[in-house]
Amino acid sequence: MKIKNKILLIIVFVLIQLGCNNSSYDRKWNEASSLYELEDYDNCVVLLSSIIDDSKSDKYIVKSLFLLSEIYLNEFKEYYIAINYLDEILLNHNNSPLAKRALFTKAYVLSNYLELYSDAIFYYNDFLSKYPNDALASSVKYELEELSSYADKIQDIIQPK
Repeated sequence: MKIKNKILLIIVFVLIQLGCNNSSYDRKWNEASSLYELEDYDNCVVLLSSIIDDSKSDKYIVKSLFLLSEIYLNEFKEYYIAINYLDEILLNHNNSPLAKRALFTKAYVLSNYLELYSDAIFYYNDFLSKYPNDALASSVKYELEELSSYADKIQDIIQPK
């Protein structure tokens, strides 16, 4: 009887700890979101990094990685750092709902900010093969159409006539 009580007590303790950790990450995430809204990007980056380092929850890690990519892309104009955060999502959290947005954003950055057109074409095509019916598919097709002249030039360089 005492062993059952001890086991039950341990289970309850673990469940309470897990619940506390999630609410702690809810609070941290909400604070990071507030810092972002207040345009306090430096402190937001620090808090998001701590969420990534400390969290056991993919949900908070992926959301933090994506927001970090947005900060480095739009606020700091550090495109390669933004891509590194997107790659982290694509490589280690590819089943996350944010993975498809990460893939689209990576292709968009490669094309529109870094002018790495052949890489952008590759990732846009990868997006279409993985998510052909997604709402972003029409945007991807538009981007590929815009890149088609570059694709022709790249093909001419690779295989001269």
